[in-house]
Amino acid sequence: MFNCKYKNNCPHLNNRSIDEVLAENEYWKKRIEHMQRIMNLAEQKILKLEQENKVIKDENNNLQEELNQVIRKPFKPNIKKEETTDCKKETKKKGAPVGHRGGTRPRPTKIDNYIKVTHEKCQYCNSNQVTNYENFKEHIIEDIEIKVNVTCWQMHYGYCRDCKKVLYPKIDGLIPDSHIGPVARAVGEYFRYISVPYLKVEKIFTDIFGLEITYPSFIKYDKNIAKNGETAYEQIKQLIRNSKSIHADETGWRVNGINKWLWNFTNKEFTFYRIEKSRGSEIVEDTLGTKYNGTLISDFYSAYNPIKAQAKQKCLAHLLNEIKTIEDKKLISEGSNDQILFQQLKSILKEAIEIWNKYKTGEKTIDELKAFKEIVAQQLTEFVKCDSENDDIKRIQKRIIKYNQELLTFLDNPEIEPTNNRAERQLRPNVIMRKITFGNRSDIGAKNHSIVMSLLQTGISNGIKPLDILLLLTTKTVVNLSEIIEPKTKLSESLSSCTLNSNIYDFEAIGQKTRAP
Repeated sequence: MFNCKYKNNCPHLNNRSIDEVLAENEYWKKRIEHMQRIMNLAEQKILKLEQENKVIKDENNNLQEELNQVIRKPFKPNIKKEETTDCKKETKKKGAPVGHRGGTRPRPTKIDNYIKVTHEKCQYCNSNQVTNYENFKEHIIEDIEIKVNVTCWQMHYGYCRDCKKVLYPKIDGLIPDSHIGPVARAVGEYFRYISVPYLKVEKIFTDIFGLEITYPSFIKYDKNIAKNGETAYEQIKQLIRNSKSIHADETGWRVNGINKWLWNFTNKEFTFYRIEKSRGSEIVEDTLGTKYNGTLISDFYSAYNPIKAQAKQKCLAHLLNEIKTIEDKKLISEGSNDQILFQQLKSILKEAIEIWNKYKTGEKTIDELKAFKEIVAQQLTEFVKCDSENDDIKRIQKRIIKYNQELLTFLDNPEIEPTNNRAERQLRPNVIMRKITFGNRSDIGAKNHSIVMSLLQTGISNGIKPLDILLLLTTKTVVNLSEIIEPKTKLSESLSSCTLNSNIYDFEAIGQKTRAP
């Protein structure tokens, strides 16, 4: 066997040994194989990513197409899904519940006209040989009479021989220098405040009543009505300030396209609206005073925090809704400690509201109510002491700690409601109007809206019909709120509720077409 003397120091291998070269060759061979495997894996991953990218692009295109279809759809998707024949749920029978007593329209106490209907000919053979019996069947119809009632007031001057003065005619309920009567004005204003735009009010009067009044005239009537009610409006503010409890809330409102806020302060008797640029606590303080000697019920909006009040009650419905919103996110796993904590908190709050409702129906006493408050307070204390890593639970715990003196006031004083639903209900007419009219066009219009809507809602809370209020404000300046909430007579009953008055003050105008001033 040949044995090279340069085996360990070969000049052809840069003075390296054969074993060293072979070992290095083996290393690089394995290294190349390793890199090849990495490249193969990378190629496979690239191919997989390209396929996933293609799927995502296809899904994106499909979603974009669905979005375009939704945008083009004139209607929202059906809320109720069609049930398949394989799985049909047992649905509750439609109609009145079992045991419900049916009702019919009561017979009117007053009948204006009697019309006798007899047979002149036979309806089958057209014969004239018909005998009409004395007995008959009554069929009563209630309908409205739509017509314009034109009245000419012949205004005679007089002269007093004692004081030597000229007497000018004055009639209560008559609007000076106006050819449109109070009923027409009040009805137009009523349409406006049930969210009918002025242009459509004009069309209603033209098409239905046959009375042409331009929409700028209705705007002028609104301004006059607001002016007549301004003193009563300020009285509501003072009564709100001196009340034992008040609900407060606010919502967005636009004035000539500029974002502002419609504030609402209300209780069982009075409602006060104001439209302001600010959403800050200075509006609440200006309305209720620097120190409100009653209970302020509100949501958790921070503008109510600096207000000094005898007591406060935060809306538990808002707290329950926030918990529901967190649960709807489905970030809390089923059966976890966090979910159990939320369920316990919901149960505590709902039980507190239920106990209060039972007190209002006479099922619980005031002593039971106060005793239950201690139980609820203890359970809330245990809730805030529980450790949790969930950010939502931590936030709710901080809120309960911050407002711990403002959550259970209604259990100490049952006259206080546990929610702020009253304020939200009084905001609803404005929200509906906002969706249709988009707010007001000027600051004057916003002020008029605040005045008229405050007087209407205050009157409604005291059982007064809106048309009675508008008729009163149309015909006179109200110097005392009691004229609205405690009227001696109902104007809508003393005036014709089926006709729209158009007053004419001179003989030459009789028979001419009535125009708005």
